[in-house]
Amino acid sequence: MHAQSGQRGGEVYRFLRDEAGARYIQFIPVVEWTGAGQGAGGHTGSPVTPRSVRPMQWGRFLVDIFDEWVRRDVGQVFVLTFDWALASWLGIESPVCIFRETCGDAVVLEHNGDLYACDHYVQPAYRLGNILETPLAELLSSERLRRFGQAKARLPQACRACHVRFACRGECPKNRLGGEGGLNYLCPGYRVFFEHIDAPMRVMAEPVRQGRPAEDIMALHSCAATRRERRIKQEEAAARPPPPGFSPR
Repeated sequence: MHAQSGQRGGEVYRFLRDEAGARYIQFIPVVEWTGAGQGAGGHTGSPVTPRSVRPMQWGRFLVDIFDEWVRRDVGQVFVLTFDWALASWLGIESPVCIFRETCGDAVVLEHNGDLYACDHYVQPAYRLGNILETPLAELLSSERLRRFGQAKARLPQACRACHVRFACRGECPKNRLGGEGGLNYLCPGYRVFFEHIDAPMRVMAEPVRQGRPAEDIMALHSCAATRRERRIKQEEAAARPPPPGFSPR
């Protein structure tokens, strides 16, 4: 998801669902850093490229899609970001590295046998070795890879004090200002998104814990929407001036 599509979350989602027939959807934010020598995870506040998504764009994009999904598509369309979030509200370790406390189990093997710690860190500094020279199992259990994964847990004070840290975990280090220990560029958007879905995720997690389907939430949302619409109509009717000649008994 980039800067141009960031304002069209609902439209993008409906196209994928209705036109493309997609039932498993993953949205990946484009964050490209500018500045000579600014590699992944080593930024010093340099701006992002024009096509990169802005933090609040990303948050609103996810919120817009979630609001439509939770009303009608739970159990029918699987948006991975929402599935991963539900795992956090269930107290289950995230299935993806970006939302875990640590990472380091998504290595990349190049055509020449070089092994890197992550697909976002295919750089000389993160080369673990070559499987033609060192057994793969040895590289995967190396101290170097362990240190790489543990570095994700180094978070700034703003993250450590954040009430949605349990769901975010600082996201991916490649998007952090100043490197692994910096604040994530997308932080404002993620915070808006996780705060927005807190109440429905709590509702959705309860039946799942009891072995019931998560889609029960759609009926609850339907009832809540009906009550909300009824209340709005009553308030509008009460605010309208009485017709000429009307006198209450």
